[in-house]
Amino acid sequence: MGHAARLFNGSAGQTLYGRVTPSPEQLAFLQAKWNALAVHLTRELAQRHGYPVSTWLQGSYKYATLIKPVHKGERYDVDLGLYFEWDPREQNIEPAPRQLRDWVQRELHAYQARSADLVEVVEPPKDRCSRAVYDQQFHIDTPTYHLDRRRDRRRLAHLDKGWEDRDPKPLYQWFKAAADGDDRDQLRRLIRYLKAWAAIGFQDAPLARPSSVMLSVLVAQSYGGFMMQLGRLWERDDDDDALLAVVRDVHDRLLRSPKVPNPIDDGEDLNRIAPEQWEAFLSRWQALRDAAEAAQAADDEISAALAWSQAFSFLMPLPEAEEVEVVNPAGRALMVLPEVRVDVYARNPRRHVASHLNGVPGVARDCDLVFTVANPHVVPDMATIEWTVRNDGQESAAIGDLGHRWSGARMFSVEEKTAYLGTHHMDCVIRVHGAVYAVRRAPVTVRDIKHLPSAATNNPSWRRVKSAKKRW
Repeated sequence: MGHAARLFNGSAGQTLYGRVTPSPEQLAFLQAKWNALAVHLTRELAQRHGYPVSTWLQGSYKYATLIKPVHKGERYDVDLGLYFEWDPREQNIEPAPRQLRDWVQRELHAYQARSADLVEVVEPPKDRCSRAVYDQQFHIDTPTYHLDRRRDRRRLAHLDKGWEDRDPKPLYQWFKAAADGDDRDQLRRLIRYLKAWAAIGFQDAPLARPSSVMLSVLVAQSYGGFMMQLGRLWERDDDDDALLAVVRDVHDRLLRSPKVPNPIDDGEDLNRIAPEQWEAFLSRWQALRDAAEAAQAADDEISAALAWSQAFSFLMPLPEAEEVEVVNPAGRALMVLPEVRVDVYARNPRRHVASHLNGVPGVARDCDLVFTVANPHVVPDMATIEWTVRNDGQESAAIGDLGHRWSGARMFSVEEKTAYLGTHHMDCVIRVHGAVYAVRRAPVTVRDIKHLPSAATNNPSWRRVKSAKKRW
């Protein structure tokens, strides 16, 4: 059992799976919206143009590997395939690919005129789909196909290239056959973890970011190989151990060859990362592997979580403790714990409202918070101070703002803003040459109040845990 299993998909108050996976309510909302659009398009397009029209979901939503947007401004992506059906043997003249695309684009505009929450139909449309953007943080892409039911053949309507022999159904059937039951559930969780890692780890190198389909195939093939290994019965690992095994296996594979053939079409390479970006991708995968192996070598849950947080940043939850004292083999603390003063400022005009130590029990929205290490003399000279915001609650999830991180040499102070109701955390981690020396977690509870009266308060003593010195 991995030390961080509880924080991946276990009994912890927050889990990595819970932080990156849409809630049942969010999925129900998405389903209602795409279903309403599908009903409109199939009915209106069939009536206007005389061809039977059907839909088929594809992409992450279909595969049940959809993740939340993890940064403010990002959106859910739902892929709704539209299929115009006719038998080429019975057609003297058939619609051209661009003609089908024009029909769909016009009908999306017509639907926008009657839908209050569809705010934009992107113009010009993308080469392989049209896009309808909704105001509730998601968009629906509509790739358009010709369906020849007699031959069970599908062709994608590309604006410039004409017909493309692209059929998403065989790959989905291959994926479903890769695992079943609880194994399939774990496979989907592993894919979600790696998609979340990709969303975090490639902000400064977006062209090196792997696609969802590439990650899904790599994980499915690796996971299936473990199930078949030596013909033994598969003993399912905890998610953190299983993820480490997959990360190692995929890394070794990609070091041998960057090619990721489509399992139902060997002639298609699913790795579309340009050669000049490949080293940027591999270096980030190496860092992910290093973090996973450091977590495996950890002695306790907190050190394993801190190791994983090097890969997953603010998405990785930490255990339910506000103080982490790192001790050497003799049991002596490496440093005195940092004390974090939190100064609260109201706006318009900016004025000091309150000061707190190591957390804020209650603060209004739209305030500025200045977090400062109150005892900087305890911080080693060569230390890096890492400040990580971990947002929690429905409001931050709805807007796609799950957190962020700053880090710098002796960065004793940072400023934040309050925006979402709920209890969030500012985590202050002191590192020396990469090794964690101490952790202070400052919970901040945002309430529906005007502002706090000016005051200076000390929070109660939080639960402290000790951890053996490791390079996390």
